[in-house]
Amino acid sequence: MPTTIKLDHRKPITYSSVIKKDTNIISRVVYFQAATELYDSLWDQRQIIQALVRHHLRLSTRDTCIVNAKAQWIRGSFNVYIPIEVQTTRYHKKLIFRCPMPHKLAEVKYPGTVDKKLCSEVGTYA
Repeated sequence: MPTTIKLDHRKPITYSSVIKKDTNIISRVVYFQAATELYDSLWDQRQIIQALVRHHLRLSTRDTCIVNAKAQWIRGSFNVYIPIEVQTTRYHKKLIFRCPMPHKLAEVKYPGTVDKKLCSEVGTYA
């Protein structure tokens, strides 16, 4: 069995298929590892995410706010989208909590890029 490398949410690739491609596989492996660590970190902080959603939606203690399982999360090019379900006495809504992926924005090399991205997006929405 040839050695394989896991990339993103795709099938693992083999060395023989990698040498036929004209792409930087090493950066993709690093991105996959960083994304996995980010997912784990966000999952560990799901109670904080729920508290933020509760605060911004002004939910009461009787209302439910649930971060859906990691398997339901959606990953874009620069963001991870976390589905959240909110149920009150008035409504049942499905929302998206969007988080930028620091490794895609070179946050380590250029600190503050995530903050700049979020500020510009909030300004655009406003």
